[in-house]
Amino acid sequence: MSETRKHAPGPSSPSLTPSSKIPAFEEDKDPSEADLIWKGVSSSFDLPFEEWEANKDKSFLHGLSGNLGFGYPLLETPAANIPTNATNGPANTNMTTTLSLKYTILGNWFVSGTLYYYWDSEQKQPWNPDFTYVFGYSDWRPYTFSLMYANYGGNRFKATDEQPITNFNQGTWSLGWKFPVVDPVKSWLTFTDEGAIGCQLDFNYTPEYFDLATTSYMTGHQTLSLGCKYSIFGNWYINGTAFYYFDSSQKQPWNPDYTYGFGYFDWRPGTITIQYNNYSGNRWNSSDRAEDTGRFKDGSITIAYSFSF
Repeated sequence: MSETRKHAPGPSSPSLTPSSKIPAFEEDKDPSEADLIWKGVSSSFDLPFEEWEANKDKSFLHGLSGNLGFGYPLLETPAANIPTNATNGPANTNMTTTLSLKYTILGNWFVSGTLYYYWDSEQKQPWNPDFTYVFGYSDWRPYTFSLMYANYGGNRFKATDEQPITNFNQGTWSLGWKFPVVDPVKSWLTFTDEGAIGCQLDFNYTPEYFDLATTSYMTGHQTLSLGCKYSIFGNWYINGTAFYYFDSSQKQPWNPDYTYGFGYFDWRPGTITIQYNNYSGNRWNSSDRAEDTGRFKDGSITIAYSFSF
């Protein structure tokens, strides 16, 4: 979600690629916007096999990073009344401690996972995971494509008759494209000299999802999402994502029309991040939201410490 040299301060991103390996344009030639777009598009899904040769003498932990986090909900509410066989549902109010690890395989190809500990075991629902996992390709640079699979469903360390360890078909595939907001639009929307705005457009596809109206599993959940992040100054930011549902009947009470967050985010190892995020059932028309969803107090605060090996 960073801007290019032409439009904003130096990049700030979770990429572990050394700056010396990031291609640069000749200093005496200012690239056009078309050049930047082509450079981003053409470099997407790159497989820099030369990195393996360069890193062959490094520790097997090279490329591994992560964070330790604590999530605190702003509101305590009773558990939602959802059938026990559901493996996706509304976010419930439960303090959590998380350990996230990400391994960069090659270039911007990665695999990551998060472990969860719930402070109130009685509030833990079938769709609250013991672990989540993500893999794919994601390049922080503008004008690049991404392709990722993410599974945030009710994954379990131990399978039961009602719940397997994971339901792979209930994860979501996302094909995205990043782009910066440039002048003159950027100058209309920003109010600081350092202000920079980066956005990402995604097509999201979930092969199988739980439908509350029929209390059964349906197929082919599709959405289009547009998410933007405004870096106000330094590492302080606000962000938001809007969703379009190709089939409105697929939208569940906990599926939002939009999400939002703000805080201080620093991807560098040895730093602290503080964020507020609201993924509740936010609606453009507040009268359409489900009970106990879509309010500011339905969000949560997260504090995390980043590290790398």
